[in-house]
Amino acid sequence: MLKIALLAAGLLAVPAPVLAQIVFVDPPPQFTPTKADKAKSDWDKVECRSEDVLGSRLDRHQVCLTKWQWWSYEQEAKQRAYDWQRIGLYSR
Repeated sequence: MLKIALLAAGLLAVPAPVLAQIVFVDPPPQFTPTKADKAKSDWDKVECRSEDVLGSRLDRHQVCLTKWQWWSYEQEAKQRAYDWQRIGLYSR
């Protein structure tokens, strides 16, 4: 009976956010491209995407970055959203 009580107390001591963490990080590319790999890698290809202009429903502008930069940009956005949820600035 004492073991069950200690086990229950131990489980209650673990904060709920630790048990409910969401991992937002995508796996990074398999390797960091070197100069020799860049010739055959598509991480250096430029992609252009349209983004909405803040404060306008119709206006859009085009942003052109390499695939590597887009991946980095998305990871930063995911980390920022995770941080906001962790400290309570953003709720579902």
